[in-house]
Amino acid sequence: MTTSSPIVLASGQVTRADRLSVELVKPTDTPPVILIKWPPQPSVVEPVKLQATVAAIIKVLAAAQIEIAGRRAAGL
Repeated sequence: MTTSSPIVLASGQVTRADRLSVELVKPTDTPPVILIKWPPQPSVVEPVKLQATVAAIIKVLAAAQIEIAGRRAAGL
């Protein structure tokens, strides 16, 4: 599979130590795919910070959805 350079749709911190990234990859010989890159290790979160962590994750995923919708609408 030959791929183009990944296009970062959205990325952001979800904890002090962890970052989440959503990328669009367009291989030349297969349909495009979305890569959701989670931290390699489990994220450690205090119970009182769970709500903020979930909100940060949703914010990154929502931004990626908005970006891919905009790209579709523009025919990219």
